[in-house]
Amino acid sequence: MALALASGYRSAAMAAQLALFPGTVTTEGIEAAPGPPMVEVEPLAAPLSASQMGLFDAQVRRLRTALDAVAIGDLPAAASLFEGLAPEFDPSVPTMRRRVTEVQLAVEHVGTLPPAARVEAQLELGRSLATDIDPWTSLGRVLIARAAAELGPGDAVLAARLFMEARDPQRARSVLLAAAGPPNAATLFALGDVETALDDRPAARRHYRDALLLDPFDAAFDAVADEDVCGLPYVAEFEVEVEGDPQAWCAPVGIVAGILPRPREAIGELPMPADAPADRSEMLARAREFVDALVRTGAPDVQRDRDALLDARRCMKRASAALFAWYMARQVGRPDVLVPPTPSAGKTAR
Repeated sequence: MALALASGYRSAAMAAQLALFPGTVTTEGIEAAPGPPMVEVEPLAAPLSASQMGLFDAQVRRLRTALDAVAIGDLPAAASLFEGLAPEFDPSVPTMRRRVTEVQLAVEHVGTLPPAARVEAQLELGRSLATDIDPWTSLGRVLIARAAAELGPGDAVLAARLFMEARDPQRARSVLLAAAGPPNAATLFALGDVETALDDRPAARRHYRDALLLDPFDAAFDAVADEDVCGLPYVAEFEVEVEGDPQAWCAPVGIVAGILPRPREAIGELPMPADAPADRSEMLARAREFVDALVRTGAPDVQRDRDALLDARRCMKRASAALFAWYMARQVGRPDVLVPPTPSAGKTAR
């Protein structure tokens, strides 16, 4: 009773005080804002037993092994492994199992074809898979590499290009280096691309230089992997403004520009491209003369001999006046550039 009276007294006193401040609202009678709704929480699942965990781990390992088998092209093993996987373990298991079986049948059919048709069919199948996601991408590259391996020694450049497509530059290099006979321009361009893929730019550009000296008109030049080398015809035509077909001048232009390495020795006699017209052959012969003269200017004995150096430079100018002028403009401070004589210190100008 006393507590009730005290509470009533406090309420009356508070009301009297609040009356001194019109507009003030008391909190009495205001309901509290409703809280968030109660959410029923599902009970936690019972922890897996040791035997259940072991079964799950075994399924995971089996799935990984099956995918690895697909990636390396061992489809019979992959099919067997997928057969042992429970569909409840992963919803994609039935789909993967069906696709492995389909691809395995396709590969077996390709194996029954004659050699030439087998290579083409294997390439078609491999390329269709290589655009997919792993492990099918890896399987596609395996099939492309198998097609490359079936090509004969006369198709070394094509085989190397296919090994490159299969992301196997080491094998591509081995095929090219084992090719019989002296290397042609297509082989040298391919070697340049292989070394570019292997991140050996000095070796790649030596191969590109040798290919351009041998036959700059080869179709492989249009698709070389090195963008600077691929752009040399543009430099020759629009920056140097060489005479004739700019592709004929790509080797000396690349050497002067510092893109291609300067040969250590004169290139000597090289055969002309068999199908090059006379005007292209003439330009290529002059380009080779320019390179030989350029090599001579770097020889120590020539640099010490003013007459020999002037003679080498005259040869360069006869080969191409435009390229020689471009060369001289880039030689400031180089040791093989002759500096005009200055008056001796003991003489005074009159």
